[in-house]
Amino acid sequence: MENGFVILFGLTMLYLAATSRIISHIRVLVVQGILLFLICFLGYKDTPLLNLAFLTAETIVVKSILIPLFLYRILKKTHAKRDEEANIPHFYCLVISSVILLFGFLTSNYMASHNSVSALHFGVAISVIVISLWLITIKHKIVSNVIEFIAMENGIFLLSLSVAGEMPILVNLGVLLDVFIAVYILGLFVKEIDKEFKDLEVSHLSGLKDYED
Repeated sequence: MENGFVILFGLTMLYLAATSRIISHIRVLVVQGILLFLICFLGYKDTPLLNLAFLTAETIVVKSILIPLFLYRILKKTHAKRDEEANIPHFYCLVISSVILLFGFLTSNYMASHNSVSALHFGVAISVIVISLWLITIKHKIVSNVIEFIAMENGIFLLSLSVAGEMPILVNLGVLLDVFIAVYILGLFVKEIDKEFKDLEVSHLSGLKDYED
């Protein structure tokens, strides 16, 4: 059952690559948070109660509720609905993302001989990180880049689960702090850019120049 949730987690990235609706991207983050909770609950329920409670709060409260709500508020303020101007058509995005995910499954098969590593977790996590980084480079909307950055962090979270049965609580706090700071700063950045440009395209940033008095 746990492996099934891991596979579903990887498949959410295919949906993220195939659709241009930003609200759907935010919903993918909600689903990913729930899947990470189920993976933690099924695979690490023998961990200390404090760690399990923290993992629950991190995945359900933060990843599935707080961060998506914050992004939804940004979306309402900026009125950005779609990211249709990607450098590559969405069909080809889906194909390339599928190839990357397949590579992740092949990697998990190779890592199966390492007893200290959860092979499927590791392979899917690597593919999610690579897909997220790749989508960041081809998407134009800043809001989309923020969403893909958070999806990448979810992949890093799964990667940490693959290499250790327990995650030290201080490491979890460090990860959460990084995510909160990044989302907060990028949210402010989006708001300020929207004051200057009514269309949140990354390409507009290339037009910014420093002027000397």
